[in-house]
Amino acid sequence: MRSMTGYGRIEKIIGNYNYTVEIKSLNGKYLNLKTSLAGIFSPLELNVQNYLKKQFKRGNINVFVDIRFLNPSDFVEIDMGLAKSYNEALNKVAEELNLPDKPNLDILTKFRDVIKVKINEKSLEEVWGGLKEVLGETVEKVKEFQYSEGENLKTVITEYMNQVEDLVSKLEIDAGKIKDIYRERLMNNIEQVLTSKEKINEERLELEVVLTAERADISEEIDRLKSHIKKVRTIINSKDEVKGQNLDFLSQEMHREFNTIASKSKMTDITNYSVEGRVLINKIREQVQNIH
Repeated sequence: MRSMTGYGRIEKIIGNYNYTVEIKSLNGKYLNLKTSLAGIFSPLELNVQNYLKKQFKRGNINVFVDIRFLNPSDFVEIDMGLAKSYNEALNKVAEELNLPDKPNLDILTKFRDVIKVKINEKSLEEVWGGLKEVLGETVEKVKEFQYSEGENLKTVITEYMNQVEDLVSKLEIDAGKIKDIYRERLMNNIEQVLTSKEKINEERLELEVVLTAERADISEEIDRLKSHIKKVRTIINSKDEVKGQNLDFLSQEMHREFNTIASKSKMTDITNYSVEGRVLINKIREQVQNIH
């Protein structure tokens, strides 16, 4: 089982570049990617997102990428002709206005078209090759973190499911007593209103017992709960990557079954069991929200 919470950071030198990739993942209903890849490497942002979409299906994924040149001069272009033109123009302004200060390097470098950093297509492909390698290693670290957290979630959910299963067993036992309990209640109620000379109509009594028991019958809900429990156990022990959405759906279904049982039952024990069941299911749903 894989959690959506994870973290990984890799810094590595490949060729003429120093790569740093940091990934933080948190739970989220859908996949939400946020990447930070600015400057001349921004064309690679789509590559990064497409790569990560194959690795993550759900969650909020924040990715920080830093790429530094080990030999940056290869990508720096200086327009000397333009720099001279700017310098001459600024000197002329200084002379005309009788300004004490003359143009210097700080002023000239503020003109963005004087010094440019460019990277050609071939170099960009080389950068992507290295970045993809570091990105892959970082993703593996995140997944290791997620699987470790996932095992903890699996342990917690399994314990909750054991408790739910115990409650269902108790419900099943009490459900078998419903008919006898309602017969006894009806008998007591009838005896309180009948005189000593009046007799109980056994056929009518049995019909009322059957009708009341049918309205309070929870056998179908119990069967569905047992089926859902079996499915949950199958999912958490499977190798399927995406489990969170399926488990969330089953949790909702189990919660609904316990609600139905509570609304049908007039027995205190069954009502209490259904309340306990809903509390446990809510705890399971809290854990399920963080499963990938």
